[in-house]
Amino acid sequence: MKTIIKKVVEENELPTSYLRRVSDTKALVLVRSGDWLYTSKSVWKVEVRDITKKEDTKTPKKKKNKTKNKKGSSSE
Repeated sequence: MKTIIKKVVEENELPTSYLRRVSDTKALVLVRSGDWLYTSKSVWKVEVRDITKKEDTKTPKKKKNKTKNKKGSSSE
């Protein structure tokens, strides 16, 4: 996997449209075309991956209370 970034970025473009993680062969083709450049994975982590993680953590999950039946505690 390689991280690539567009050479020309529009002002209101989302990071996912100009910063991508792609396979080695696809990255080679895109970079050779002249519109994309290689960049470090840490740039992708900050711009794309961490933003989606923050959105996911905004909605806290509710915990379910599990009650366990103890053996021998039933009264007969």
